Amino acid sequence: MQNLCVFKSSKILHTNIHSLSSLREKGSFISRIRYVLNHYWIGSKLLYDNYKTAREIRKKDVNSLTRLDYLTLEQYRYDIRIGAPFVLLFAMPIIGYSAPLLALIAPKYLPSTLIMPKQKVEFLKDDANVSSSIIDSLIKLSKRQYDSEKIHDFISIIQFINKISSANDRFESIMSSIEETSSLFNRNLNLSSIERQHLLLVHQSILHSSFISKYLLNNYSIIKQIENWQNRIFNDDQILIKNINKLSRYELVLSLYSRGIYLHLNEMANVLKYEQINHFNRIEKKKTEIIELSENILNDWKQILYQWIKIHKSISKRNQISTSFLVHIGPLLTKK
Repeated sequence: MQNLCVFKSSKILHTNIHSLSSLREKGSFISRIRYVLNHYWIGSKLLYDNYKTAREIRKKDVNSLTRLDYLTLEQYRYDIRIGAPFVLLFAMPIIGYSAPLLALIAPKYLPSTLIMPKQKVEFLKDDANVSSSIIDSLIKLSKRQYDSEKIHDFISIIQFINKISSANDRFESIMSSIEETSSLFNRNLNLSSIERQHLLLVHQSILHSSFISKYLLNNYSIIKQIENWQNRIFNDDQILIKNINKLSRYELVLSLYSRGIYLHLNEMANVLKYEQINHFNRIEKKKTEIIELSENILNDWKQILYQWIKIHKSISKRNQISTSFLVHIGPLLTKK
């Protein structure tokens, strides 16, 4: 296991060092390293700026907090929890130069303020690629079941997937068979019975995990995180359903991403990329950069988010919510 982790880390480090050549800052290797160091310095200043924002939010009356306030506080707590050791290391003389190497090995586990805009795009596309393989993996998983007592149920699950994939209106097709299908998943494909490889695909799609989860988390920890995700997202749904039309582009994309929904991927990536660029621009007192998006794309995002929330609400009305069924809804709605 240890050798496998070292091998994986070495591959990731080699890949990310190679990617330094594509940074906007051209010139010698030393100048590119300086560019990276400067980026982390600005990101550290942004983290401190977010601290001041979080402090102001905490002064508000709890009943006056908005959804964006809660998201800001949640992101800040996460950044501090994983970022404090990195920032302290970065601030140390001489030793601090090793901090970028740690960032290259596990960039997904940096505070959000230290992630490069290009990395935001790479993370999204990697997670979307994983999400696109979930349904095919589920079919293979169902076909590998040899329990004669359950074979009929697994055939029904495969038939359900084929039905949704060929439907003109996938949302209506899912809604019309929620009761029966969620029960099928509960009986035969609850999270504890799913093979680890498929579980990891689901985990990355909705929680955006990296190789650390693959090699350091056991199945129990992964399942617990997914169940916690379901509870957290359900609470967020209640706020979101009333305000979908008021969401900014960034809030809209973030809401899709946090639910494992990937639609108009390049446009989603651009929204995340330029949001990060503008965070840095604010710290450096530069002009805000704006991207153009068609109304059709924005409407598609709002529609699929609304549909996903309605499906989640319908599933939650059952005595025992099928989280296993829920985590496959995003891929089912968007699979080509």
